[in-house]
Amino acid sequence: MKRTEEVELTVMVMVRKKGTDLIAVEERKKGSWDGLIFPGGHVEKGESFLAAAKREAEEETGLTLSNLAFCGVVHWAHRTKKERYLAFLYTAEGEGELLPETHEGRNFWMPLEEFQRAEGKSPAMDEYLTCFLGEQGELFAEYDEGGTDPLIRQK
Repeated sequence: MKRTEEVELTVMVMVRKKGTDLIAVEERKKGSWDGLIFPGGHVEKGESFLAAAKREAEEETGLTLSNLAFCGVVHWAHRTKKERYLAFLYTAEGEGELLPETHEGRNFWMPLEEFQRAEGKSPAMDEYLTCFLGEQGELFAEYDEGGTDPLIRQK
């Protein structure tokens, strides 16, 4: 029996400015993921997750990336519909001039410690940060029109 699901594949990258504790942050004003977030986007047909992460982050920041490293996946599954959303998370170092703004929103450098305490982060960014900061693995939650469960680390 063939089971088809709608699957949305995305990537997100925490880019550290080479040799500093600064990270590239977007202040996004576009859709349901408004707020402070890291660069990222959709994986294109025929593209690896790593290649998508590099492409998306370089397009949105203008930086040249190096040392990309996979650090986790966030997996959202609809309770009743055959829909899934996966975000593959990466860290990287960036060099160059950070674009001040793109169609996604305003870009700026922020100390990592300040970002951790910041108000106005996009939904679930605190949970995503656990992967970006070294606790590799999968975060999972179910959702429907009534709301979203908390993300739980899968062990």
